Amino acid sequence: MYRMIRKEEQVQTIKELGGHSISSDLEGNVDNAVDNMETIILPAGSRPKMGPDKTTAVDNGAIKLVAAPKGSC
Repeated sequence: MYRMIRKEEQVQTIKELGGHSISSDLEGNVDNAVDNMETIILPAGSRPKMGPDKTTAVDNGAIKLVAAPKGSC
């Protein structure tokens, strides 16, 4: 299992759970986050208090992430 993380302090927790971490952020470049992945589970979202700009940024990042394995990122 691979888990996309934004903060380095999350690495140890993922490792303890038997996973591997990939540093990336839905609001940035997600190209490296899906290398050699066959399946993506996307439980991400912005919080209601973040406002529409943040929601749009996270949504657009999710679209890029899902499109990346198809080579369209």
